[in-house]
Amino acid sequence: MDSNDRLSAIGRALSCTVRLAVLQTLAEGDASVGELTGRMGVTQPNMSNHLAVLRSAGLVTSHRFGRVVRYRLASPEAASLVTSLTLLANTNPGSPSGPSALERALPPGS
Repeated sequence: MDSNDRLSAIGRALSCTVRLAVLQTLAEGDASVGELTGRMGVTQPNMSNHLAVLRSAGLVTSHRFGRVVRYRLASPEAASLVTSLTLLANTNPGSPSGPSALERALPPGS
């Protein structure tokens, strides 16, 4: 995959509020599919599809611990991207008042 294809895959991965919320959750630490499903309010198959998109883009990795697969951000660069996007979403002076789409996608108290 060349850099343009990778950039396109990252853009696709970032185009969904559920995947953005997953990235923000994983920025806090690793999590299983079950934990992410519970926090995001989506089905397990749906979450698995979202994680596959994020893995394909190189933003998350998975590690098996016994029967449980745990996911985490793939690199410090992925963590920096999540931090930068969150800051941008929270400080954009041209955005309408009220919560951003990213904030609306996160469960309360996140």
